[in-house]
Amino acid sequence: MPEDRFRAERESILVLAKKMCEAGLVVASAGNVSARVRDPLARAIAITPTSIPYDVMTPDQVVVVSIESGAAIESTFRASCELPTHLAIYRHRQDVDAIVHTHSPYVSTLSALRKPLPPIIDEMVVYFGGTVEVADYAFTGTDELGANVVRALGDRAGALLSNHGNVCVGRDLAEALHVALTMESTARVYVEALRTGGAVPLPEESLRLGRAMYDRRRDPQRGAVPNR
Repeated sequence: MPEDRFRAERESILVLAKKMCEAGLVVASAGNVSARVRDPLARAIAITPTSIPYDVMTPDQVVVVSIESGAAIESTFRASCELPTHLAIYRHRQDVDAIVHTHSPYVSTLSALRKPLPPIIDEMVVYFGGTVEVADYAFTGTDELGANVVRALGDRAGALLSNHGNVCVGRDLAEALHVALTMESTARVYVEALRTGGAVPLPEESLRLGRAMYDRRRDPQRGAVPNR
């Protein structure tokens, strides 16, 4: 049997997907995870397969797909139905190397309300880049949804999907998962604040400083970011 040149990427996707599920961000086979493959000549991503629960998923079921054509490469299983959204983001954001899509409870609550998640805690600007906007509704798995998500995402690290969940991006899988975990945590704070009179927004100066830190995180050449 020929050696799998994408074995490392497949294993990394599976490990992250299991962590996402164990953290309660998804259940069963919901949500999806992807990352660019290391071989620059391949111009491809590895992505979770469709409809296979994470507790029984194996590395060989993770699908490698061409970013340009969307065609499977050396894979026998079907990619997640959200492949069009992942491909749209990778094509428009060269700084993104990993994507996590979740259906976490408080994030999904805001997405069902079609309500943006404003920066009400300092770390939200540092890790998200600003307000988490809501992508216009389109049915799951469509090119239209992908285009809507790219527009809502802008240059930030996450977006809500109307009546669906969220998409979180990062320079690697760990960062994308961190964004997803932080977004669910802060979405819970925001929802609870709305129940008790509303949240007080951050001052403009804090938004400016937080955004500067976010930009430096995306581009280390702009300067070091203090440990948080």
